[in-house]
Amino acid sequence: MPDGTDSRFDRIWLLATGVLLVIMPALTLFVAYAVLIVTQSVALERITLAEAVELYLVELAAFALFSYFLYRLTRYTIHRQEMQETARNEREREQSQTDGARPR
Repeated sequence: MPDGTDSRFDRIWLLATGVLLVIMPALTLFVAYAVLIVTQSVALERITLAEAVELYLVELAAFALFSYFLYRLTRYTIHRQEMQETARNEREREQSQTDGARPR
């Protein structure tokens, strides 16, 4: 891929990571609210201890899931950048070796 395309993809991955980081708390709250609706406990004063523990476990699972997605996305981005740097260094090394082998 040309360097311009790589730069565009890098920006997309960076944007996706930033968006996920920003919306993760909102998504966790949405999942918690969905659980409250499903268990028909939207009125917080009616929540029993068992429902509160269930809600806590659901929020914990959702947060862990979103954190894992963020971790994998960040790790993938770092891996892509390392591979691009390695390829760029190899091209530069090959060019310097080729330039040094040419007669002057």
